[in-house]
Amino acid sequence: MALTRQQLLGKLKQEINNPLAAIRNALYLASVQTDDPEMERLLNLADHEVTRIAAILRNVNQIDENKRVHTLMPLIDPASAA
Repeated sequence: MALTRQQLLGKLKQEINNPLAAIRNALYLASVQTDDPEMERLLNLADHEVTRIAAILRNVNQIDENKRVHTLMPLIDPASAA
């Protein structure tokens, strides 16, 4: 059975978000066990990048939805609508 584009995006997001959640949890557990400022800086950097990846995944879905709306809704010239 072939997946639709939306189903494929949803599956990819899930497949990527699940490991990201595990990574974020591991980063948190490591951060509460260290007092080393350099280690905390590195853990914060890694957490920031995980957050950035998650944001990109949210935006990909939004871009796809916006693209479909623009494709399905033709532009109407306000002068011809009157």
